[in-house]
Amino acid sequence: MNYLVVIFSLLIGIGCFWISLKMIRLYLKVKKWSRVDALVNSKEIIIHPKYSTTNTPYGLKVNYTYTLNNQTYEGHDVYLAELAGGQANHMKSDAENKLNKIQEHMPVFVNPQDPAQSVMYCEGIGLYVFVFCMGILSLLIGLGSLV
Repeated sequence: MNYLVVIFSLLIGIGCFWISLKMIRLYLKVKKWSRVDALVNSKEIIIHPKYSTTNTPYGLKVNYTYTLNNQTYEGHDVYLAELAGGQANHMKSDAENKLNKIQEHMPVFVNPQDPAQSVMYCEGIGLYVFVFCMGILSLLIGLGSLV
């Protein structure tokens, strides 16, 4: 039984370390990107067609344009999770609140090496550090059950 706890704890710990380090690195990288003013062309609440739960099926669909080095680009990523290939899910009231915070002109983070890559919000470092700490706790529980 203790070996099952150890294996389960190690798997949880490794998963927590992997995702938290990936997102912390992305957060720190994006924070160094250029900030550019963007014009929000459209914004709406959508229901994600897949990867959503019955409690949080809503997402934000935002299209914006920005200019960098006299060239205009279009962007649609709002959160870091979207930049990493995921999606951000919300309850309807939360999605409505977040949609109302998006104004006609918003600053966006733009990758100086690839100006077509941008994201509106770069936040959430606290959550990623918390997940990292949960990974440490999981490993300690697993190691503690060995003795």
